[in-house]
Amino acid sequence: MFEKAGHVSTPLDGLTPDWQRPTPLGYGQGAKEAQFVAAPLLAAAALGLAGVVAGAKDDLFLLSGPTLLVLVLSAMALIFSIQLAYHARKFLYSRQDVEDWCDLEGADQQTLRELRIGQFNDFRTWRKYNNKANRYFNAGTVLLAFGVAAALAPGDDSTQRPWRWFAAAIVLGCAIGEIYWQRKLKRAVDERAEQSAGAVGQGGPQ
Repeated sequence: MFEKAGHVSTPLDGLTPDWQRPTPLGYGQGAKEAQFVAAPLLAAAALGLAGVVAGAKDDLFLLSGPTLLVLVLSAMALIFSIQLAYHARKFLYSRQDVEDWCDLEGADQQTLRELRIGQFNDFRTWRKYNNKANRYFNAGTVLLAFGVAAALAPGDDSTQRPWRWFAAAIVLGCAIGEIYWQRKLKRAVDERAEQSAGAVGQGGPQ
């Protein structure tokens, strides 16, 4: 938990922080579901569709080369988000976790202070890598939607051209909606964080 024995970094100009927690409280669990459940499934879907496009005749797709590129970028972004989330998750724990794993009965104030500082620093590390994982996850989902739309766009030899164009337009519209939704959710979380500025959920002391 501690960075180095005798060298625990003290944040906030020497002030001892309080225990940290995500804002909102369920943010950590929600991120876990996205990064460890949804991301692997979406990455598999992107790679599977890329295999279909790569194995088919070029004339069946409007832009088979760019479609493959977008799908591969989507899969790589989603896989990278999983790696970042795995690293980040090691640094997210609560005060109760510390009490469960450490014998705090009779602990002096210096030990408790170091435990709080350690949890504060680890929480900042989790937030840093988790935010990066979220950005890659969001980018991967949008790229996947664009890749699906591109794969649906019919080439010269494809049949059912009107239906494929209609399906491509629906997916493209959903991709644009996803970008709007992601930005809206981010603004909502940021506003909630600003409202609780100085609270434990955003890295400051109570």
